Formats: sequence, structure tokens, C-alpha cells
Amino acid sequence: MFRTALAAAVLFLAGASPALADPTGLRTTALAGVERTDAAPGSGASDGLYLGGQLGYDWRLGPVIVGVEGDLGGSSASQLVGSRQADQGVFASAAVRIAVPVTSSLRGFVRGGYAYHEVTYDTGRAFHGSGWTLGGGGELDVTQRVFVRVEYRYSDYGRTVRGQQFLGGVGLRF
Repeated sequence: MFRTALAAAVLFLAGASPALADPTGLRTTALAGVERTDAAPGSGASDGLYLGGQLGYDWRLGPVIVGVEGDLGGSSASQLVGSRQADQGVFASAAVRIAVPVTSSLRGFVRGGYAYHEVTYDTGRAFHGSGWTLGGGGELDVTQRVFVRVEYRYSDYGRTVRGQQFLGGVGLRF
């Protein structure tokens, strides 16, 4: 029973044809990677595991693909800032991206837009920072509907908080 359900799910995700589809339309991605945030420049950065999700939509404009994407995630990073413990909390962004086909199944992209980050302190106070994010990476189609993605992001959340994320993900096109 389990093998039959697994085989059906694989066939559904793989699509009916081995030919790769046009990478446009609605997509969702599960993201994971390493996140490094500097909650107080000069005090040293903290590293943590990043887990999140992303929802996006792409359009073909001539030879390029233009899209919008939003993501939400969290980190396990924690850092001592002076005498306070700072825990990295929620990360979110809303970005525009431009992708250029390298081959029929591989795209390189740049992305940029709005970024939000929350840092909570052991004193009960929290930092809510918003600013900008800029990054780039690549996507590789595995099937018509499934793709893998790697990317790097730099974000500036205002005042003194900055971060970097090195992410990988698996996505699904609808």
C-alpha cells in the first residue's frame, strides 16, 4: 500500500512527459540552509539553521523570466549581545526576481526587495527591523514540475542588524 502511494506521488510530481515545461506560473519552495546574522556589528555574528517556505509567480518576458516571490522562515541562531541573549526569530521578504535561461533546464537569477527580521532578547524586548535584501542563485528543473534551487542573500534590516543566508530548496510548479 505504501509503495503504491509513493509511486503515485512520484508519477504525479514528475508529470506525464519527460520534456521540461516552460518555468512560468505559480510555484512553491521549501527552503533550508545556513543563516548568519550580526545583531550588533563588531560583537561577532551568529550562525544558525534556517528553515522556511516560499511562494512565487513567474512570467516570461521575451528571453527572460520575471517573477515575484515572498518567503517566511526562522532560524536557530542565538547570540550574546553585551549581557543580553539575542535569539534570531522570524525572517520574511517580498522580492522581484529576474531569471535568465542558461540551458533548457537551468536558470540563473538575481532577486531583490523588502526584508523583515525579528530578534527577541531575554529581557522580553524585541527588535523589529525592516530594510532590503539582494541575492542570486540558480534553479535546475528535475522534472516538468519539480526543481531544485540554491541561492545566496544579503539583507540589511536597518540600524545595526545585517544578515546572510546560504539556502537550498526543492520546489514544485503548479
